[in-house]
Amino acid sequence: MNSPNTQKDTPSPPALALHFRKFGENGPDLVVLHGLFGSGKNWRSFARSFENDFQVWTLDARNHGESPHAETMSYLEMAEDVICFLDKNELKTVILLGHSMGGKTAMQVALRFPNRISALIAVDIAPVRYENQQQQLGLIEAMQELHFTAEMSRAEIKKKLAEKIPEKRLLSFLMTNLTLENGRFRWRIGLEQISAGMQNLFKFTEIKSVFSGPTQFIGGENSDYIKTEYHSLIRKSFPLSRITMLKNCGHWLHVNSREHSKKMLTNFCSKMV
Repeated sequence: MNSPNTQKDTPSPPALALHFRKFGENGPDLVVLHGLFGSGKNWRSFARSFENDFQVWTLDARNHGESPHAETMSYLEMAEDVICFLDKNELKTVILLGHSMGGKTAMQVALRFPNRISALIAVDIAPVRYENQQQQLGLIEAMQELHFTAEMSRAEIKKKLAEKIPEKRLLSFLMTNLTLENGRFRWRIGLEQISAGMQNLFKFTEIKSVFSGPTQFIGGENSDYIKTEYHSLIRKSFPLSRITMLKNCGHWLHVNSREHSKKMLTNFCSKMV
């Protein structure tokens, strides 16, 4: 999927056709990319709050939600998946919003395909390498260790998983990946593929280009994903970026501080109308 003004390091494997949901029928196109272990459904209430003024598209990343599974999931591949989605739906330029893993994907899209992005929003993530992958691998291991039987209920599965993952909010979030198929629960998320690609997901491939469009970085003050020392790296690749930290919220700031983050995003997006 080649577009003008793109930068290609190596030939890309075929892009995947991502599952998506659409909210709204009028206004600019706003595409939302979720984070690790999530899906577009996590952003449903957000999308509905914007549907009167925007056409909001919430995508499921490869190996997540209802999108196809793939053996590899680098940010280059996931950026190509997004471009494939834009092409198939005849979306020439969009406002692109990404949280966490989705934010890194969004940054790759903006840097590699700048002519397709009118504005960029990165939620609690920076263009850096993170080192907390062991924690995420532990979550995958806990989910993989569960052996589902036909008799197991959702409540029983949650109780067993809580033995390894006691944090209630995180547990409830992971449980959104549970689906019932032929009378038996299973994980719909590609745990094996995500585990194999985890090292890539915590990296950020530096690209010798910049995105000069309007850019908003939003972080949570109780999160360490956008540290002060990352600000210069952010502005190196995104020179027009504005960095805002929200008080009293962590990594899932669109949940922890729903109204404040919504107001900020509304103010930013309204300038694009």
